[in-house]
Amino acid sequence: MSDVNPSIFVFNKYRILLTGPENYSMAHCFICNQAVAAWIPHQSISQRSEFSIMMRAVGSDLRVYQCPSCGCNDRDRHVWLYMNATGVVNEIPNLRILHIAPEPHLELLIQQLTPAAYIAGDLYPKKPDHQQLDVQALPFDDESFDLVICNHVLEHVSTPIQALTEFHRCLGPNGILIAQTPYSPFLKNTFEVNETVSPAFARLFFGQEDHVRLFGSDITAYFAQAGFKGELLDHDLILKGVDAEAFGVNQQEPFFVFTK
Repeated sequence: MSDVNPSIFVFNKYRILLTGPENYSMAHCFICNQAVAAWIPHQSISQRSEFSIMMRAVGSDLRVYQCPSCGCNDRDRHVWLYMNATGVVNEIPNLRILHIAPEPHLELLIQQLTPAAYIAGDLYPKKPDHQQLDVQALPFDDESFDLVICNHVLEHVSTPIQALTEFHRCLGPNGILIAQTPYSPFLKNTFEVNETVSPAFARLFFGQEDHVRLFGSDITAYFAQAGFKGELLDHDLILKGVDAEAFGVNQQEPFFVFTK
C-alpha cells in the first residue's frame, strides 16, 4: 500500500466539513453529517478523578461527548477526522483491515467503503460476526493486514508491548496502526503497579475501573520497541483551522498513528 503522509491533506467527499465552523450556524457532527444544536455531556462528567485532572490526562472531552443525532462520541469523531485528513480513508477500499473492539459508528463507515478485507474482533465479542480475539496472541499469519485499528484497548491489556508486537507481526510492509489511547503528557513515565488493584484505585489513578495503567509521555517508546515508526501527531498539525468545539472533539488528543 502507499505510504500515508500526514503533511498531505487528502479529503474524501466530506471535505466541505473541514472548511471551518464559520460555515455553520451551529456545531456539526462529522459522523452523521448533521448540524448539532448542542453536544451532550458525558453523564459522569463530574466524577473525573482529581488525580486524572492533576496529571492532565488526555482522553475524551466529556463536555462535548455525544452527538444528539447519531449517538457517536467525541473519540469517534476525532479519529474519523484524522483518518480523513491524513488520507487513510481514501486507501480503505484497497486495504485488509483488522479492527479491534470496533466502534459501531466507525465500523459501519469503514464497511461502507468496502475494504479488500475486514475482520472485527474483541476479547468479548458483542456481535455474532465479530471474532473472539486476544490482542496479545492473534491467530493470524504474518503480514495478514495493511491497517490495524485498535482504539482504547492498550490501557486494558496486561502487557501492551506484547499486543503491539503482535500488531507489528500481522501488518504487511508500510502497514498502519491506529491506536488511540488515554495518556498523560505531564507524566514522565507510564504509571502502573505490580498487583491487581481495586476498581476504586483504578478509577482514581487510571481514570476508569477497568484500566490497568495511565500511559505517560513515554508512550511512543512502547510503539518503537515493537518496531513501529512514527510519533503522536497533534490536532493542529493534522486539522489546522478545524474548531474542536464546533466538531465536538478534544483538541488535546493527538493522532496515534504508526507505520511498520
